[in-house]
Amino acid sequence: MLKFTGTEMDIVYVWSERGEGSPFPQEINLLNRMKKYPKGSSFTAMKKEVEIIHHWAEQETAGHYGTEKYLLEKEAILLEKIEEYLND
Repeated sequence: MLKFTGTEMDIVYVWSERGEGSPFPQEINLLNRMKKYPKGSSFTAMKKEVEIIHHWAEQETAGHYGTEKYLLEKEAILLEKIEEYLND
């Protein structure tokens, strides 16, 4: 499991907008679980949930990563944390 701080969750909430209206039950379950936590609170995600969050992040950041440098330092740090967790 991976624990996200309140600040990190603020970023995840932005990324999660990609999951709104999803037909996939795992995304719907994660979105519903996240809604139970007030903004700014920490959140612990299971591996499959981290994979979904990573997918949202890739979709959200696809336009400003690649050949350019990271535009948002906090996003870059969080994405690195997620990728390290998934690669362990």
